[in-house]
Amino acid sequence: MRPAALFLLIVVLTAASTAPAHLPDHERQQIAELAQRYLQHRADKVTNSPQVAGFGVPTTDALAAGLRDDERKLRARNASYSSFPGGGYSRAAVSTTLRRLHVDPDGSVVAHVREVTELHFARTGSVTHSTFSITTVLVFDRTATGWVLAAAIRPPGTKCGLPAETQFCGHLTER
Repeated sequence: MRPAALFLLIVVLTAASTAPAHLPDHERQQIAELAQRYLQHRADKVTNSPQVAGFGVPTTDALAAGLRDDERKLRARNASYSSFPGGGYSRAAVSTTLRRLHVDPDGSVVAHVREVTELHFARTGSVTHSTFSITTVLVFDRTATGWVLAAAIRPPGTKCGLPAETQFCGHLTER
């Protein structure tokens, strides 16, 4: 093989091996559904609705430990909201949009998710709910049983001013 052709073959093969991997549509949908479920369950933790342990999605052991602490803090936050004039929140309505997905070389998926959450007051007056919008980065790992949530973090460079009711300023579990 001629040196120029060999060089071109090496360049093409190298470029192909570093090209980002893509997820099939059905896996993108699975990631979107897991993100929605996680953020909905997280928002439900600050409402007066019946509480279910966990965050509704499979997680890594490392993340599960941090989420147990979050769950305790969210229950405490919910209890304090119940004493407010609005009586706390009766329900949460969460909508999510996948803004960007990236498949890392190790096979994990980094999902930038835009969340818009309405927290509806238990006692309504002229104002029926509070709304916030926040972007979260969720990292999913593929296992033999399917996708598991491995991390939930703030996008790099974000400032934490007044966090949404369902978040903590110093947190969102780092990977």
